[in-house]
Amino acid sequence: MPTSLRIALRELRRPGVGLVILFATLFFAATILILTVSLTQSVRDGMRQSAQQTIGGDISLRLFHRAPTPNELSFLETLGTVSLTIEQRVMAQPSGDQPAVLSELKAIDHTYPLFGRLALSPDIALEDALGSRNGTPGIVVDPAFLDEVGHEIGDMLYLGNQPYEVRASITAEPERKFRLFSLGPRVIVGLEDYRTSPLLAPGKQVYWYVRIKLPDNGNRTPDQVIAAIEERFPASAWRIVNAADGVPGLERIGDFASAFVSLMGIAIFAIATSAIHNALTADLAARRPRFATLRSLGARPQEIATSITWQMVLITGLAILVAIALTLVTGHMAAPFLSQRLGFAIAPDFTNLPMIAGFVFGFVALVAISPIREACQSAPALLFRHQDSHQTENVPKRSTKLLAVKLVLACGLLGSATALIDIGVFGIALLAVLILCQGLFILLGRMIRALAGKLATRQGFAPSLRLALRNIARPSAPTVTITASFGLAMACLSAVVLFGGLAGQHLKSVLPSQTPDVVFFDIPPSRQDAFIGDLRGIDGVQAGSQMPFLHGRVTHLNGEALTQENVPRRYHWFLRGDRGMSWVDRPTADMKDNPVTAGAWWQAESSNENLASLDAGVAKAIGADIGDSLRLNIMGQTHTVRIANLRQIDWTRLGLDFPIVLSPMTPAFDHGVISAVTLHDGTEAKDALALVLAAHPDVPVIMVDVVLAKLTRLFDGVISALVGLTTLATLGAVLVIVCGLIALRQRQTETLAMLRALGIRPAQITRTGTYETGLMVASSGLIGLAVGTGIAIAAAQAIGSINLTQVALVAGPVMAAAFVAIVVLGFGGGWALQAANLHAQTGWRG
Repeated sequence: MPTSLRIALRELRRPGVGLVILFATLFFAATILILTVSLTQSVRDGMRQSAQQTIGGDISLRLFHRAPTPNELSFLETLGTVSLTIEQRVMAQPSGDQPAVLSELKAIDHTYPLFGRLALSPDIALEDALGSRNGTPGIVVDPAFLDEVGHEIGDMLYLGNQPYEVRASITAEPERKFRLFSLGPRVIVGLEDYRTSPLLAPGKQVYWYVRIKLPDNGNRTPDQVIAAIEERFPASAWRIVNAADGVPGLERIGDFASAFVSLMGIAIFAIATSAIHNALTADLAARRPRFATLRSLGARPQEIATSITWQMVLITGLAILVAIALTLVTGHMAAPFLSQRLGFAIAPDFTNLPMIAGFVFGFVALVAISPIREACQSAPALLFRHQDSHQTENVPKRSTKLLAVKLVLACGLLGSATALIDIGVFGIALLAVLILCQGLFILLGRMIRALAGKLATRQGFAPSLRLALRNIARPSAPTVTITASFGLAMACLSAVVLFGGLAGQHLKSVLPSQTPDVVFFDIPPSRQDAFIGDLRGIDGVQAGSQMPFLHGRVTHLNGEALTQENVPRRYHWFLRGDRGMSWVDRPTADMKDNPVTAGAWWQAESSNENLASLDAGVAKAIGADIGDSLRLNIMGQTHTVRIANLRQIDWTRLGLDFPIVLSPMTPAFDHGVISAVTLHDGTEAKDALALVLAAHPDVPVIMVDVVLAKLTRLFDGVISALVGLTTLATLGAVLVIVCGLIALRQRQTETLAMLRALGIRPAQITRTGTYETGLMVASSGLIGLAVGTGIAIAAAQAIGSINLTQVALVAGPVMAAAFVAIVVLGFGGGWALQAANLHAQTGWRG
């Protein structure tokens, strides 16, 4: 065994406080990093592997409003096994006097599902659950539907006056496992019985899905099959999804969520790195006499450095092994819950473990190089007590070679972090923001240290305060590391908490006042006048508006095909599928809140001029301007329009508006009518609109307060997860503070003895430590709070207008509570640590 390794092992037999804290910090940071990366990678892999079940086939094709033609179906059936389904939002009418319930209906054929299994309770065959008995078809429903209406198996439901018998409840649906939000419970019926329903009239909002399961021994890839479909039917306006590419939308959400969680793991590790530096520095400072002894016995600096390096390798490796073990235990404990929620097996994925281990070792090496280099230069003269350690140390000169090594390590760590985040250029941008924030807080720490040095010369301050300021200003003080770590953590925590509060208030208080209370859709055009007349006869109705409504796809700009590759990611939704469209003669009340920024509105009573009003943000994204032409595909028909004006649409208001509004056309496409209703304050929607709901039971209705309540619950869950992650970052920052203070106190052992010898009382010494720690923690924490508050306000302003009263109501209590916590943590912790260090001194009472 090498001598350096034997010395390292002997040192580890009785490790000092610094090494214990070093191991604890490494264990904490490595566990968070391994846990976040491994579990998120497992979730992403599971999502990709279950993509066939999620989209329902190897390839999914969707049409809106119209069914696929027999010619289209015949061709698709030559490519593999085909399943045809319908999805539509309808009002399901229970038997008896219960009100109708908005439901998400799916009509399926005999080949459904191509992948996965539709699980029912009781567990009966799908043919028995949906087939006809005594002329009545069957229906299976979400258990929530039965709970809401108080129905049981065997009761009757009505869809468009067609009776259905409830045969079973749905316990698992393949395509719905990742559905985060829905407007109503699921109901499933047979396609053949439903195809004659009046709810499928022309213009109704109906999604037609054709899913294809390719043969196992097929000689064409999914991409080749998609190319053949597009070549055969170039004008069909399919929205085509390839399971091999993952689930659109869901894949992006998973990528961004995984990237954010991995970034938080890296950020927590970066914050804890300051604790690693402080703990290592404290340990090496305490062991300098041992290093001096080794030097006096003939050990070379390189041998001492090798011995310390062995210790760091052993401690880091042990921390990683224990972190892996804890990750395995935590992952297996959380796996059943996650698997049940997500619908596929979850287990910690250690595919990236070599990269994570390299990242951890590289970070520790980057942090430890300078302290180890300084420690191995300990001079033998340190053994003489009358010598000042600072006079006898050989301070190493700056080394270009060492700087190059640090630069190489930093580049390697940046590459590893980018690979762990695994989201391309966006990952690099996230890391750049993290590094920039860390750099800014380091600069703030240097400014605080410089300011403390200037204030320490003021004669008006108490001696204990002046001494504390001088300690803060010393180059060896952990002022910069505490500011960088604790300030960044408090900025993250306050930004997340305040943004959650401000955005939650906007969602719960502001948004309801800016949105209609009730929305009716799929109103037949022949009944729209009667419908609005019924609404105006109700006392509780404050206002009501109507617009025609259909879907279409934007395919070309000035004759050139539009593709997602040339559009920013945040506007991919505009080209990815069918977009809601409408047409009006003059702007409605809701549209007047979205002013025209370029161009002008068309003349009154114009018809068939083929003009369009486009959202200004969308126009900028696709490179469109006034006078440009857009080619639309509406129900399989090409319709070319010219852009007449651009409007700045405020999508946070949820008013009745659309990204594309057309000028009137005669004759119009088959369409439905959507109606938004605003009620007087305090009016109950169901009670006020009871007569309308009874007169038009087949018109789907959305109670906006119910939708906002669901969004609020979803939003609160996301914010809770973010608060949990940032709380871990704050815990890492507290570790930094504790390690920095321990290092500071260990260096002040001789100083405390000197102060007691000069007759300074223990209370004065304790008060100095209280001021020193409290000022460092309070200043960095308050700066972090201020930065986080600014970020939260800017982010909240981006999703909706806020005023200073709202900020004061939400931010005031949070800032006050955070200020009290920071003061207690800083001054109270400083008093406790200084008192404990003083009591450890021999003869501290004098």
